[in-house]
Amino acid sequence: MSLASAYSGLQVLLLDPLVQVFSQLELLGQSTYFIHLPYLDAQIQPLADSLGMGLPLIKYTLSLFLVYPFAAVLRTIPNPSLKHLFSLAGGLFLVQWVFGADWIHSFVSSFVTYLLCLIVPGKTVTRLVFIWVMGYMTCSHIYRMYVSYLSGVFDFTGTQMVLTMKLTSFAYNLSDGIYDRKAVFPETPYTDRSKAATYQTRAKFAIKKIPNLLQFFGYIYCFTCLLAGPAFEYNDYIESIDGTAFINPKIEDDKIKKNGSSPKPPSSVLPALYTLFIGVLCLVGHLTVSGKYPLSKIYDPELVDGTGHVARYIYTWIALFGERLKYYFAWKVAEGASILAGFGFEGYDSSNRPKGWSAVENISILGFETAPNTQILSRSWNKRTQGWLERYTYLRTNKSLVATYFISAIWHGLYPGFFLFFMSIPVLTEIERLMKEKVNHFLVP
Repeated sequence: MSLASAYSGLQVLLLDPLVQVFSQLELLGQSTYFIHLPYLDAQIQPLADSLGMGLPLIKYTLSLFLVYPFAAVLRTIPNPSLKHLFSLAGGLFLVQWVFGADWIHSFVSSFVTYLLCLIVPGKTVTRLVFIWVMGYMTCSHIYRMYVSYLSGVFDFTGTQMVLTMKLTSFAYNLSDGIYDRKAVFPETPYTDRSKAATYQTRAKFAIKKIPNLLQFFGYIYCFTCLLAGPAFEYNDYIESIDGTAFINPKIEDDKIKKNGSSPKPPSSVLPALYTLFIGVLCLVGHLTVSGKYPLSKIYDPELVDGTGHVARYIYTWIALFGERLKYYFAWKVAEGASILAGFGFEGYDSSNRPKGWSAVENISILGFETAPNTQILSRSWNKRTQGWLERYTYLRTNKSLVATYFISAIWHGLYPGFFLFFMSIPVLTEIERLMKEKVNHFLVP
């Protein structure tokens, strides 16, 4: 059988049915797509054309900033149920305005996940949800490759990646809180340090009862983190919404005794604005550096033939730094919006002072740019994703780096480059571990 005939058979068996399903979903999305703003879109289109960006991408970029005033409103709403409703409404507006009919993918994947968590008994729910959500994510990547291979067209898959983290972690945490309670909340503490640390983390995020639909969709569609993350845990969301994240038991008791009322939670305005400022600096840096050193030029014959290897290496490093600034911008701006809404609070130190708002930090720019090894490099980049991979793959597959980075590769996409890159990280990590074990004691006193 020739390669061409094998591909034709695969197309008939798998790809054509997949395209038909996604086409039907698009029709459903069209019939339920109610955020139509043609006048606003027409005003934005010239800006998109001048920047060489598609309309969905410019709407996505503008939305990262537009959520800030709404994030401030969310923080001030006194009623938790109204907060959930406001969070849900804001998220639905964003996915419908930015992605149009493709908003339906976020709803279908989320609603089926909720149904599975509601009706599937025992720990089986984690496997079924993981297969369903990752399967949906994979099919989305396949569909994108089929209709626009290597086009780089901006679409819903980026937001679907954020939802994949939220939905799978939700199922695992629900299972930990309901079906694995004895192990997660033991009567006697674990003596093994590693096991104790693992279950301590699970206890922190365990969901002890399934939330109602408003709470669930308020979390899933939370507009501050829907487009570019950070994908924080359900308990982090709910505790910020109801205010329990800001309670300091010692101060709370003292204040109530003295004043008869609870103390005000710490302000997040300045930390949010500082993070926004860093994000804007990264955007300016990206436009400046990429304008002078475009990544597309690294294959230019003039650069390849007219410069030496060292000069080409320096050019490529600068061009890639300019590309990274684009991600730093999106993550920092989204992080700032989440902080402004009251998410990411780290609690209080021993002196009863707020520790900060880094619990929603998605990137440690300095940590990544100065990382001395692969482990620190990977932990500094896309930190919420690293936490998701560690808690729900690495620690649940007997600390398998191969399984962890295989899931990471599939989550990112199905192009061969993803697998070549991510499956090389376990090898590099193992080499570094051996170096530390066998060589470091000769070098480090």
